[in-house]
Amino acid sequence: MARVGPVRKIGGGLAPWQGELAAQLLLRDLSADPHVAELARSCGLSRSHFAKAFKASMGLPPHRWLIHRRIQRAQELMERTDDRISVIAASCGFADQSHLTRIFHAEIGTSPAAWRRERKAGASARH
Repeated sequence: MARVGPVRKIGGGLAPWQGELAAQLLLRDLSADPHVAELARSCGLSRSHFAKAFKASMGLPPHRWLIHRRIQRAQELMERTDDRISVIAASCGFADQSHLTRIFHAEIGTSPAAWRRERKAGASARH
C-alpha cells in the first residue's frame, strides 16, 4: 500500500494515515469482525506492533474500540428509530439481542430497552 504524506509516529502509536485507515476498515461494516492481522497488513505493520500502536493511538485494543463503536451505533439507532432491539443488534454486529444486552449493560450500566425508554421519556418531557 502506498503511503500518504510523511509518516510520523508519536509515542509508539499509529501514524495518522494508519489510524484513519484502521478506523475506516473497522467501521466499514460493523457486522464484520476483521482480524488484527488483516488490519496490520493494511497498515504495513506486524500484528503485534499494530496491536500495541493501535492501543497507544486509540486508547483501546482494536476489538474493544470496535465494541464501543457498535454500542454507539446501537444507541443512535435506538434514539432515531423504532426498530426492534434484535434488529438493531444484528445491524450493529452483535450476535443477537442477548449479546447486545450483555455488552451494553456492562458498558452503559443498564439494558438497551431501559436506556431507550429513558431517552424516549426524556425526549417527550422536553416537548
